[in-house]
Amino acid sequence: MFFTVISAPNVGIEFIGGKPRRVLKPGFHIVLPILSRVRKVSTRLRTEEVEVDVITHGGTPTTIKVGFTARITNPIDAVVNMENPFDTLRMSVISVVSGAANSYTIDQLAQRKNEISEAAEKELEGLSERNGWGLGGFQIAVGDPSMSDEIKKMLMREEAVRRENAANLERAHNQLEIARRLNDVAAALESSEYARELLRLQIISDMSSGGKVVVVDSKSHGAHALAGV
Repeated sequence: MFFTVISAPNVGIEFIGGKPRRVLKPGFHIVLPILSRVRKVSTRLRTEEVEVDVITHGGTPTTIKVGFTARITNPIDAVVNMENPFDTLRMSVISVVSGAANSYTIDQLAQRKNEISEAAEKELEGLSERNGWGLGGFQIAVGDPSMSDEIKKMLMREEAVRRENAANLERAHNQLEIARRLNDVAAALESSEYARELLRLQIISDMSSGGKVVVVDSKSHGAHALAGV
């Protein structure tokens, strides 16, 4: 027999015949010579950062910086089942955050960062448990979305076009309303002798004040102006 020393934040895994036998916590341990092999595994918190490309709801491409923290909580699973659990975690963080973020618009992303982080943490915990990653203590921090200058210019152009289209639509609605009112006036004149008399008096009043009135002859399709006196 001989002693082995495990220093925190490491733990040791004792292998006998190539199979894991037990986890050795920090401290002194007696192990079998020749037959035993001890592999040390760090259980410290590990923090990394990745950039996640997202196509938002609405089709806007953006990039989000995501910080993530985790530690090995089941050393045997992490060593036996995974070649490198943190490489797997890194790729999974990119996939999970991208999947959670692409259901939001570009404007919503900055407002829903906490929701995306919480959803990602829960999904990663489930993945680790189901697939035997041996990882736990997940913490996800989602940053604000960022875009290249080219994308920003494209969005500004799209916004300018949208505003112009909205203004054109508003003008069209106004013109349609004016046309409807003129049609109502024409119908009232056609059906009411009283209304026609009011219009005649208004014309006379305009002429007396020095205005100019355009008179249209419906038979000749011509027009001439009467100057007021």
